[in-house]
Amino acid sequence: MEVLPSSGPLRAASMQRLLLTDAESIGNRIVAVGDRGYIVITDDQGKSWRRAKSPAAPLLTAVDFLDDQLGIAVGHDATILSSSDGGETWTQRFSAPADGRPLLDVLFVKKDFAVAVGAYGAYYESADAGKTWAARKITADDKHFNAILELGEGRMLILGEAGTILASADWGKSWTPVASPYKGSLFGALLTDDGAVLAFGMRGRIYRSADKGKSWAQVDNPSTATLIGGEKLPDGAIVLAGSAGTALVSRDQGRSFVPIGTGTTRAFAKPILGAPGSVLFLGEGGALQVALPTVKP
Repeated sequence: MEVLPSSGPLRAASMQRLLLTDAESIGNRIVAVGDRGYIVITDDQGKSWRRAKSPAAPLLTAVDFLDDQLGIAVGHDATILSSSDGGETWTQRFSAPADGRPLLDVLFVKKDFAVAVGAYGAYYESADAGKTWAARKITADDKHFNAILELGEGRMLILGEAGTILASADWGKSWTPVASPYKGSLFGALLTDDGAVLAFGMRGRIYRSADKGKSWAQVDNPSTATLIGGEKLPDGAIVLAGSAGTALVSRDQGRSFVPIGTGTTRAFAKPILGAPGSVLFLGEGGALQVALPTVKP
């Protein structure tokens, strides 16, 4: 197993051996996280990458930035890291390996409110830009929380195992279960430009809600490959990606999707905007740049 330099430029061959699980765009920069606590940065749309300065950590699963400086990354062992310089350097803020609860997503809502969620109902809040964290139990069961999404005006959704959907209308002070359209796991969600919520997960299932998650309609997808990550591009296009090199794009606010040929069967965890007209697919083989098909709206 290759050991990467503690910081600095990465060879292309090294990047191709990395497992990357999530990424965030801040301006022209992309900050990605993944296996063995690695955090990598590109400032040229994926042409070259370098490793950020970060402490030793287990697998990191998610990253979110409040602005172009303040970021939080989370992962296994309930590890939480924070950055205040655009992802260049990271400090460990929390870890609970004895609990055996990996964190799976993080949402940096505002400077005095961030939430990390994960396995077995893990839920942690920070009121000081990610420096300190407090655990809460928000449900009676221990279903895995896979994703958390902000809808605006204090509204948020958590999605997870066995179709779990929880809603909050008060910045997370209280959470209530929402009737789910699916009994399988949901792995991600995003907000479209017209205010709809798209949720996706096992067996290629995609659901769309036009009322902030109260009711859902299934979106047609002939593929049954599990969908793991998604991204709304600046032009409003929606890209989803997942197992077996599967990728889909929508240009009608998530009402329909067409496949993107990626030329690989490696799993993707996160799509993100790359060079003009292209998407970077992050996953088992590091970062793969693929041109978006031209689809009429």
